[in-house]
Amino acid sequence: MSNSSSYADLLLEEIESKEEGSFLIKNLEGFAILTVYPGGREGKPISLEEVMNRIHLFGIVKIDLKKIEDIIKKADGNEHRIGEWSGGIPIDAKLDLEVSLDKIEAYALIHPPKNGGRMIAISDIYSLLEINSIKFGILDKAIEEMVQKSKYLIKILVAKGKTPISSTRGYIKIYFDSSNKPELLQDERGKIDYKNIHIIRSVKTGQLLAQKVPPHSGENGKDIYGNDILFEVAEDGHWKIGENCELSSDKEKLYSKISGRPVLDRDGTIRVDEVVVLQNVDYSTGNIDFPGTIIVEGTVADDFTLKTRGSIIVKNSVGRVFLYAEKDIVLSGGVMGKNGGRIEAGNDIYAKFVEQGNLKAGKGIIIEEASMHSELIARDFITVMGGRGELIGGDAIAGNYICVSKLGAVVETRTNIVVGLPPVILDELKKMREEVYAKEETLFKIRQTIQKTNESYAQKKELSIEEREILKKLIEVEKKYTNLLSNLRSQYDAILANYDSSEAAYIQVEKFIFPRVSINFGKGKIYNSELRTINGKCYVYINSENLPHDTHIPPRSRKIIPEKT
Repeated sequence: MSNSSSYADLLLEEIESKEEGSFLIKNLEGFAILTVYPGGREGKPISLEEVMNRIHLFGIVKIDLKKIEDIIKKADGNEHRIGEWSGGIPIDAKLDLEVSLDKIEAYALIHPPKNGGRMIAISDIYSLLEINSIKFGILDKAIEEMVQKSKYLIKILVAKGKTPISSTRGYIKIYFDSSNKPELLQDERGKIDYKNIHIIRSVKTGQLLAQKVPPHSGENGKDIYGNDILFEVAEDGHWKIGENCELSSDKEKLYSKISGRPVLDRDGTIRVDEVVVLQNVDYSTGNIDFPGTIIVEGTVADDFTLKTRGSIIVKNSVGRVFLYAEKDIVLSGGVMGKNGGRIEAGNDIYAKFVEQGNLKAGKGIIIEEASMHSELIARDFITVMGGRGELIGGDAIAGNYICVSKLGAVVETRTNIVVGLPPVILDELKKMREEVYAKEETLFKIRQTIQKTNESYAQKKELSIEEREILKKLIEVEKKYTNLLSNLRSQYDAILANYDSSEAAYIQVEKFIFPRVSINFGKGKIYNSELRTINGKCYVYINSENLPHDTHIPPRSRKIIPEKT
């Protein structure tokens, strides 16, 4: 037997032994068809949970669960009908109109045509507005762009009235810094002293905390039907008073009863907290659960927990710890998480550096030096600026924007960025993505082997029965993996297409974007820097053609992090 035949035999044996089970779901004449392939002797079989997750994502109905279980168990590689999948008949595009309850805004939404149905025309939208007596504040440019750029399944504002300006509500004026944000002041070298951030604001006994301010008059507006909307007369401000505070005799001013830390809660309650200062958190203290602010002058031992309704300030580095604060968390020395622990804040998290950490913030994550191989999740933003400003490896998810000095690494470390995409869908997408990578690698090996086998056989006038069987089997396996990959990619794209990031989402990079950085904006809009390094300040966002791109021009209508002065 030739060397080519031997190599082909070894490859087929390896695939047949270690191949994991796989499955396909396709639409055939309106019915969902399931095909399950068995795994090799050492491969992982397909589970019912995997198949059902995919079925639910595609909205397949009228399924027979027992039949699906039998198909998975048999894994015979044949096609089996498992339910109904609508489609096939030409359906015209459909136009929906939604008017806000206050009649100030009207939104149009186009459902795309299916199977050759009629498209929506600009005149259709104007006709719909006229039928619904909408005549004020019509947005012509938005209507034209909506049709020309085929913005399907997205609510587009097509008419906007004039919102009345209510009389300014009476409010409570606060006389202390209620943000509890650290003063991140830089020295002459651009460094931030995290040991001197003044996050613990303090007041003295009898100090003025807040004062009531009366309401002012407003202005009328107009709805999309052309009707006047009278402004509302606002109410007076109301006190919400917490611990250690007292009102003046005329109920107009609020004073502190003790010396402590002033706090403004999310619901508007004003209180003055006591502050607990600890040298260390370890077996001598046990886990800490305190209602006020916790300051740790020394260290927090691994596997210990700190919980508070206020803020947590740790002046040294932390390791595998569990920190939970309803306000801010400040880690002056940074985080070395060792792929364990969890740090979670209701507001912001500040850290000098993060390595193998797990951080989640209700607002933002602010890191000075670097984030390496960590999981960062922030509802609003992530910034890695001030020092080296490097975000290397791991996963970073932010609801609005991410701002760094350097993204990725010279050594081409895989770095995954998600902007605006809900974290809840990541697990399923990650599993599918890993499966695609594995199938691609196997298919590449198969095609290489077919090429080498054909080259070897080309020198012969006639193939033996054994050689013909090997080549036939290789071609069958190639076809199978090609179909599997095609179906997987289609399903991955279909799942991703159901989610869309905020139009304002963007990435801001001051110096470099290195290779192997992936930035996901949802709806299948993924930016990859696989083959090049981008030098200089740039932004990555969705352009006017609805595609992710890198540019030195800042995105419009977005909050941009200013350059350091």
